[in-house]
Amino acid sequence: MKIGYACTPLLVPYKTTRRISLKYYSEKLLIDTIKENLNDLLRILSYNRDKEIKMFRISSDIIPLGSHPINTFDWNNYFQYELNNIGKFIKNNSMRVSMHPGQYTVINSPKEDVVKKSILDLQYHAKFLDSLGIDSSHKIILHIGGVYGDKELAIKRFMNVFKDLDKNIKNRLVIENDEKNFSIDDVLFIGENLSIPVVFDNLHNECFNDNNYSISNILKRVKKTWNKKDGNIKVHYSQQNPLKKLGAHSQSLNITNFLYYLDLCKDFELDIMLEVKDKNISAIKAVNSILELSNALLKENIDTEFKNYKFILLEQGENILYEGYNILNKNTSLIEFYKFIDSFMYNEILVENKTHVLKLLENELKSYMTSKESNHFYKLLKERNFNKCKEYLYKIACKYHIELSKNYYFYNN
Repeated sequence: MKIGYACTPLLVPYKTTRRISLKYYSEKLLIDTIKENLNDLLRILSYNRDKEIKMFRISSDIIPLGSHPINTFDWNNYFQYELNNIGKFIKNNSMRVSMHPGQYTVINSPKEDVVKKSILDLQYHAKFLDSLGIDSSHKIILHIGGVYGDKELAIKRFMNVFKDLDKNIKNRLVIENDEKNFSIDDVLFIGENLSIPVVFDNLHNECFNDNNYSISNILKRVKKTWNKKDGNIKVHYSQQNPLKKLGAHSQSLNITNFLYYLDLCKDFELDIMLEVKDKNISAIKAVNSILELSNALLKENIDTEFKNYKFILLEQGENILYEGYNILNKNTSLIEFYKFIDSFMYNEILVENKTHVLKLLENELKSYMTSKESNHFYKLLKERNFNKCKEYLYKIACKYHIELSKNYYFYNN
């Protein structure tokens, strides 16, 4: 089983989402931007390997304006060495990557120009994955699209367009159920008829709310759409944020719910893409929990996680910090530690606790800060702009390249 997250990691300064405005387009700018994106992609994959995160969704922006007519540059040949290197790294480390075109890639649109642009976008995505020299288990995920007042006709349009797609696109394309237009039944109907693997999204299924199927029954049907060349069944897993509208992803992974889901899926060989706001932080949480269940968790992982969650615990009170420490000291169980953190994840934080933690962090950064920076921090604190205080201290930590910038506290919103 591989665990992954999407596009841009937290904790590290790497990104593959640099874009180019059409207004300022030039071949030199394109080359420079692609080079930066590819260099950072390799760095992200290297970081993921070190954290035992084996799956990753590559941003569609990796090649700026990848499917736009203005971009006629032969990027896959120009960057052949870099692309081969990335592909070799993926293969040598048994990783799995994917791409997920955006909301405007809609092949069942009734508008011919939209369909043409969507096909160009799929050609770009397939070309990029092909350029890495990786097999067809590395997928392009696509939603069916819009209903346009007639679902049956919309499905027929999707099926007709799919039949005429290039073979390299068909080899990689997988389809996913969404939360309001096409249910898991709709997508399975299409997948079964066209031999397209289906990606099951649990939260979308809950939002659609049109069935009471068990996870096991859904996955039995999904499994039949996946062939050996497609690799393990790929699923998207997310949890509802209880404070936001239906369908909003949670800030972090609730480990109890995740382990329950894993138990429901135990009879299937899955790779799980987490869709959660804190991205790689939750991926680390999931990986550590799976390692613990396999008796393969290292002591250093436990120590690192306590250090990373220290200020989140302290915001809840010193007694909570000590209780968290005691859980790890007594049980040496990260799963129990994560459950403890999850129990207060959405609690209100007392003003005095916010102030206490911010002052502690400012004290740790004090030797690096100028008097002007320190004065600005205390001005924000006096005004009780706690979020701005946190953001400012994070900027200071990044500015001076201090390890504290990687603490989970700064990413817990």
